[in-house]
Amino acid sequence: MSTTELRHPRNRLAPVPDLNRHMLRDALLITLLALLTVGLATLGKPFMDIPGVVDGSAHAVRRVNLHLFGGFTTSSVWYGAWSDLFGNILLFMPFGAAVYVMGRSLRRVRWGLGGALLLGVAVSVGIESAQYVFRLGFSDIDDLLYNTVGSVLGALLMARLSREKQKQILHRLGFVLALAVVGLIGAILL
Repeated sequence: MSTTELRHPRNRLAPVPDLNRHMLRDALLITLLALLTVGLATLGKPFMDIPGVVDGSAHAVRRVNLHLFGGFTTSSVWYGAWSDLFGNILLFMPFGAAVYVMGRSLRRVRWGLGGALLLGVAVSVGIESAQYVFRLGFSDIDDLLYNTVGSVLGALLMARLSREKQKQILHRLGFVLALAVVGLIGAILL
């Protein structure tokens, strides 16, 4: 083709949308939704009363537990430590997944599993510190470990997927996290 033919609009290909730009936007939005969900679920417990599930007054304390896996020996019910373990891991998996995709979508500074690990630790330390300072729950070394494991597991699962699958998972996570935020706000307000 000559240059004259290439200039004609019919002979040019339509520009392909930049998948990374949309992935970065989606991952950033899901990361913010995950942080909001984590914040409401952990720092909002003293304001929730769900009979048989959450007793808000029990979480309005200032206590630090530095005994690793201490919940398995001191829990008041047999499933308490297990629900703490799986609940914290599941709570942080969407955060780790979104942080991983966000880190892989950046242009200048990129991160992968290490970034998800460091940000998971940082957010978890921030939450545990806020719980202690503002008397919003138990500050527990187990939570720090479980939250970090959840963040890394979410990132590991996303690392194994193609970009197209990551995009699908991010959209589904966004829907689930938005429902979780609405449910948690409802539990706090009611």
